[in-house]
Amino acid sequence: MLHKFVIKDQQVSYSSKYLESEVYKKAMKKGKIAHGEFGTDPCRDLFQKVFSFFRGPTPTDNGCVNIIKYGNDVASCTETPNPKVFSLETLETEGNYRFEDKLPGQLTPVHPHIDNEGNLYSYLTEIAYKCFYHIYEAPAGSKERRLIASIPTKEFAYIHSFGMTENYLVFLENPLISTPLEFRFLDKPFIEKFKWKAERGTIIHLIHKRSGEVKTLKTDAFFCFHHANAFEQGDEIYFDLITYEDASIVDYLYLDELRANNPSLAAGKLWRFHIPASRNKVYKRLLSELAVELPRTNYSEINTRPYQYVYAAANLVPGNFLDALTKINVNTGEEVIWKQEACYPGEPVFVQQPSARSEDDGVILSVVLDANKHTSFLLILNAGDLQEIARAEVPQHITFGFHGQFFSSSLLKEQGLD
Repeated sequence: MLHKFVIKDQQVSYSSKYLESEVYKKAMKKGKIAHGEFGTDPCRDLFQKVFSFFRGPTPTDNGCVNIIKYGNDVASCTETPNPKVFSLETLETEGNYRFEDKLPGQLTPVHPHIDNEGNLYSYLTEIAYKCFYHIYEAPAGSKERRLIASIPTKEFAYIHSFGMTENYLVFLENPLISTPLEFRFLDKPFIEKFKWKAERGTIIHLIHKRSGEVKTLKTDAFFCFHHANAFEQGDEIYFDLITYEDASIVDYLYLDELRANNPSLAAGKLWRFHIPASRNKVYKRLLSELAVELPRTNYSEINTRPYQYVYAAANLVPGNFLDALTKINVNTGEEVIWKQEACYPGEPVFVQQPSARSEDDGVILSVVLDANKHTSFLLILNAGDLQEIARAEVPQHITFGFHGQFFSSSLLKEQGLD
């Protein structure tokens, strides 16, 4: 479901609408879940299972993970290359966003990077007899992608995001692995087709954005959903990630685990990784002891550059869900916290002040569930000290989501929607 808050003339309005994906239409027609998703497999009879065995899995277009701007289009996306374009004004689904090339692949991250010139960087995982990660650039204003590099692999990893510096893409292969045969024929939900292989370690690919040269390193096994930022200092490369010792976090997202008050379920730790100029070693250090997830930064200002602040949802009470928001100074380790009893915030979205004078000059937006009232509200915090500026209460609860975006009035004017 798409959710929208509009802040205008000191008033806030809220609306929501189902994303009319093909899998949504099929489910509505059948009156039940009709397509396999990240952790859900529909009940199918023997004939359907046999048919699926020979046909192979059909990629979902249930864009429930992130909102991405492709040129003048805005799309709701999941981890398949089927973004659904929708209207920012009405939330009506308008169709698929299509690139005008034939770059192959069945999986893609929901966190592409966009540089200051508007060029988009991402990748596709091609699952075939020979598997590849196809790393590409989509130049600003173009629907034709430029292939930067193709990395071959016998078994492919689950990868949710990647990092970008001025000159490099930082591409991590979690040791959560599947093979073409398992992915095609195992009668399981999407994520259960991947197996944790700690002995494989975590593989780091550094891809030069212009030459396509790939340097590959290996480090101890860990699991990562989200990168916070990456940058270069001289010939040294640094990248900040939220990591876990293994992929158990995936299992903890199932409903029975969430209800079990598992003390280790909610979040990972923010680490800084460092690759020296020799490119033969990987160092790391902990940036914060807090358990955190869903990191955001002042992206337009600091992405690919040395920076100071990460904003994230945090878990302060063991066994609880994400129950606080935090601002972490990655240089000093200082932490600022926003918390309210029985309130569970979503991702903190940073919005920069138009005349900003510092990296943290702006506000934080987060959709928060108030468990005592069984309703949700849009929380607006001062990004400097996390003090509350305002909140807009909704007379219902809003289901937990993953990622959202802020679109300014100037963008709406470009699209004639102001």
